[in-house]
Amino acid sequence: MPNWLSQTTSPYLLQHAENPVDWYPWGEEALSKSRIENKPIFLSIGYAACHWCHVMAHESFEDQETAALMNENFINIKVDREERPDIDSIYMQATVAMTGSGGWPMSLFLTPDLRPFYAGTYFPPVRRYNMPSFKEILMSLADAWREQKDEVDKVGERVAQHLQAQVQPEKREVPTKEGLAFAAKSLVDSYDWGYGGWGEAPKFPQAMSVEFLLAHSILVKEPSELKDKQLSLTKHYLSAMSRGGMYDVVGGGFARYSTDNFWRVPHFENRRNINEKCRLIFACLSIPIRDLL
Repeated sequence: MPNWLSQTTSPYLLQHAENPVDWYPWGEEALSKSRIENKPIFLSIGYAACHWCHVMAHESFEDQETAALMNENFINIKVDREERPDIDSIYMQATVAMTGSGGWPMSLFLTPDLRPFYAGTYFPPVRRYNMPSFKEILMSLADAWREQKDEVDKVGERVAQHLQAQVQPEKREVPTKEGLAFAAKSLVDSYDWGYGGWGEAPKFPQAMSVEFLLAHSILVKEPSELKDKQLSLTKHYLSAMSRGGMYDVVGGGFARYSTDNFWRVPHFENRRNINEKCRLIFACLSIPIRDLL
């Protein structure tokens, strides 16, 4: 029997419309139900092309026993991050603050007033990867809500205060010419001239870094060794990605990241925003450099 997601239009939410979990979309109906029944919220955020979102859905959200635990103890809400980037942004900050990292699927447990008290990303159906099983987490947090609600509320309050401090307006200074040059040099010095990119695997397309280096090299009019290196780096980097398995030769664009250092083995998840950035940069590089100076 379809759940409440069957009434939505999001491709991601519709993927979960037949789950035995009594999913709600984000909205007043679900939020009011949590307050009236005094039940915590399980908030799951993902998107249609997310690999591990599909894995967790198959392992846990399609499992009758897991769904029964979720339905009995929580108000369960699904959010498409591509439809609601505002909600995704807020709770990604909370997840990173509580765990040190983030990703999708994003899995959070909230008080009825929407304060997160436990967060994570993918949880396996059984203990593995040094993580507890999702069912163990569900049972432990349900017990904590019933028996240690004051402690749960304290955690939620601390997280809320941390997030509030993060959004306080801060004085921003306009970057200086010297500061921009320092940033460009740092990117050039840390670049992997052997295989392209920065850091070890997994390697992500760093479209913003490449865009910055290209723009900086154009804005700096006087010839310099740094300027030449920036242009060489940009072409080397995009060539390394396009030669490997990252580039989608059928549909165009790039996979979300490479699982190895050589850009050969992609994570099969095509990301539109990265594709648009890289397409723009490739278009710029197709213009003779002398015409950009």
